[in-house]
Amino acid sequence: MQIDLIENLLIFTRVAETRSITRAAARLGLSKAAVSVRLKALERELALQLVNRSTRSLTLTDAGERLLDGMDRMLADAEETLAGLRDLAVEPKGRLRVTASIGVGVSFAAPLIPGFLDRYPDIELDLSTSQDIADLAAQGFDLALRFANIVRCTDMAWPVGRVDWRLVASPAYLARRGHPREPADLASHRCLIYGWQALHDPTWSFARAGLQVPAPVKGALKANNGEILLQAALAGGGIAMLSGFSCDRHIASGALVALLADWTIEGSDAETIYAVRPWSPRVPRTVKAFVDYLQAQRPGA
Repeated sequence: MQIDLIENLLIFTRVAETRSITRAAARLGLSKAAVSVRLKALERELALQLVNRSTRSLTLTDAGERLLDGMDRMLADAEETLAGLRDLAVEPKGRLRVTASIGVGVSFAAPLIPGFLDRYPDIELDLSTSQDIADLAAQGFDLALRFANIVRCTDMAWPVGRVDWRLVASPAYLARRGHPREPADLASHRCLIYGWQALHDPTWSFARAGLQVPAPVKGALKANNGEILLQAALAGGGIAMLSGFSCDRHIASGALVALLADWTIEGSDAETIYAVRPWSPRVPRTVKAFVDYLQAQRPGA
């Protein structure tokens, strides 16, 4: 695009915004005659009349309105591009406020945060955990980490972790009650049940070799927090269905035993952890840095 044409388009935009050649000239630091000449040159270039001139007012033609709309979009895109380029010149810094459920915050995010802060020493990260779904904009959060199968179309979302589910119990519990060998055996065991499952007749679902098997379960403890179920399982309280990121280290240490490992657990909960924020035309550098770091640490996401 020719430099003169670009300059003429910018002059037209200022005239259209102010609805005055005089005010546009003052803002641009040009004479009224120069602005008028450049505006007429643009109209000749486009072979269109862009403004209706009179001694008392200036209005846009339909073509002028369309051109102004296009220039507004183009200038917004240019500003966004320039802002992104400015971001590249400096390391991310500032405060990053993140919300997560207790289980995701404690077992998934917390072990990764020290490495992230080592990588980005100018970022201060506030992590708030709650079982309630936060209103990010109203409560001032930059990002949420959530289990999800479906993400709202009004949100921006990045997968940052895959969730593999395990059935576990402590050696002490299994010494007292024995090992379940098939999903149907769970009916005679004390199970630790997540809150949403307790709203209905609790049933865990399993699959193997194309066969799907529902397994009704029962138990005296029901909780809306996976960390409570984890601690109860560690204490010998029963059999729990837990995410791998919360219990795999305990399986490795021998504190918990994986059960029915040749069966796939189905329909227990979401299979993905997403980093979520309301849609915006530009993602803050602190948010992008954190999301990129989580994805790099969990390549299976």
